[in-house]
Amino acid sequence: MRMWEKRYGAISPERTDTNRRLYSDEQVERLRLLFLCTQAGHRISQVASLSTPTLRELSPESAARNESVPSAREASDNAAPADAGQLVEVDDALAAIKALDAAMLARVLDQATVTRGHQGMLIKIVVPLVQLLGQLWREGELSASYEHFASSVLKTYLLGQLNSYAASPRAPVIITVTPTGQLHEVGAVITAAAANSAGWQVIHLGASLPAAEIAGAAFRTGAKIVALSVVHPPDDAELAGQLQMLRRLLPSNVGIVVGGRASSSYHETLEQIKAHITLGLGDLYEVLENVRRNSANG
Repeated sequence: MRMWEKRYGAISPERTDTNRRLYSDEQVERLRLLFLCTQAGHRISQVASLSTPTLRELSPESAARNESVPSAREASDNAAPADAGQLVEVDDALAAIKALDAAMLARVLDQATVTRGHQGMLIKIVVPLVQLLGQLWREGELSASYEHFASSVLKTYLLGQLNSYAASPRAPVIITVTPTGQLHEVGAVITAAAANSAGWQVIHLGASLPAAEIAGAAFRTGAKIVALSVVHPPDDAELAGQLQMLRRLLPSNVGIVVGGRASSSYHETLEQIKAHITLGLGDLYEVLENVRRNSANG
């Protein structure tokens, strides 16, 4: 929220005498709509200046979908017609996961890539699917085995596509990884797939790597960005120190990009190390574009 406030002027909260931010109900609603729009693939720079009624029109499904989505198909009755295809594809992917059918899940993703393009497949299908799986697991609707199966298939599928988007040898390098203690890798894999489709050379290091190892890889490859996924746990006492060490070890011109469900839990540390906090693939694509442009101009 602070990034949206400072960089894009999306909101202007009041301040208390002790300089704490105060958000009105209207501002909370606006932030919620902005979040939904970025999750749908809109860049924050494009929607930050829109009026709240316009944002509401841009995200007509917001209220109904945020409350509870035990099944994507159940939500489709109240969705706009344009969203029906997305919901069916997500539900088909969920059915494949419940059947532990890797080939079926790959076919769903293949078809989504054909009809929506690679970025559309990531934004409209993969990200909502991963969010839905996480919610169903937290609510006890799916066991951990299904989530692990889905993560394994998505990892194999998305990393297998990296060679399909051959980046120029002169393209900037991005490292995707999760820091020590963060074992959920699928967010980093999605970042790798998105960056590759945006023309970056991707080096994916996997999960739970110490700061010194990440920095060493960045030095050896001349990476412009280190992208971290932080999903679980949200209260790792060691992670703040690892993030601070990573910033110290990296050259000052190497950016740190952090996304994932638990990233907000480490917001203070992320601000201290001047990390780019992404709230969706729309934010990520924008950061990649800006860094690439600045590197070319430099």
